[in-house]
Amino acid sequence: MIKFFSKIFHINSSSNQDINNYIQRLEELSNGFGEYANIQTITKEIEIKGNELLSQIEQIEELTKSIIDSKLSYALAIAYHSYCSWYKRGDEQKYFLEKSLLLLNKSIAISPNNEAKAELGHLLIEKKAIRNLDKGVELLEELNQKNQMPSYLNSTLSKAKRQLGEIKNDTFNLCIFQKDPSPAVFREERKRFRALVRQYKKEDKTELLKTTLTQYYNLSILVTLCYGNHNCNSAVSGNEYNEAVQIVNKVCEYINFSFLHNGIIINSEFISNNDWKTFIKIFGENNKKFNPQKEIQLRG
Repeated sequence: MIKFFSKIFHINSSSNQDINNYIQRLEELSNGFGEYANIQTITKEIEIKGNELLSQIEQIEELTKSIIDSKLSYALAIAYHSYCSWYKRGDEQKYFLEKSLLLLNKSIAISPNNEAKAELGHLLIEKKAIRNLDKGVELLEELNQKNQMPSYLNSTLSKAKRQLGEIKNDTFNLCIFQKDPSPAVFREERKRFRALVRQYKKEDKTELLKTTLTQYYNLSILVTLCYGNHNCNSAVSGNEYNEAVQIVNKVCEYINFSFLHNGIIINSEFISNNDWKTFIKIFGENNKKFNPQKEIQLRG
């Protein structure tokens, strides 16, 4: 740390090289595999380490307070958010989340920074202390419509829309998951289907209910092909995800089945027992068993 700041003090603080050095150091401090990354319970020793991290971030912010640079503001915002995530809990997080919020807005004001917009949208949706769903959705929708939204935010955007009551049953196409077939995205889609099922049951819209359940059924088949009996309540390895991308590309156009004709999906944990009770109530008892891995040929 001392070596880094000694180097900075000996060069022009407004030079491009200097700014790049600050940004590089902030990225090192924010690295999830770096020296300050922490997932442990906060002890006195861990707290001291966190204070060292915070001190470095604050020193860089002080040294660069006269510099107007979008990437620098973004890097500072990420650093404060990382510190907050690693070393603060509960109400203690609000101050640092608000600092991140201000820095991200500053970054966007300086120049159109898609990274900053994506992070700002993410924080406004996911962080309760600073939550603003309408603004978060607006930012992510803007990026999404321009195909500039990172794929990992698909589930975040979908969740926010659902929380705002935007639960739609548009024409369903499994090929939308070519963009991102992660468990988080599948899990959010399941929440959307369950919300629609509750809504249509309450409104006594039987045909829409049947259509929604059939879409949910086919989604489960795709999930089972991608991840076996994984229930999508947790993440998977990079290799598993990459294989899922290939599977979706091969089969998404050809999955068109139904509980009525094919029965309960075996070797699948994605649809819960309570969900199956709904299928049976709406479509009637069905003793057939359907194994996607055996019945569906992976094309290509």
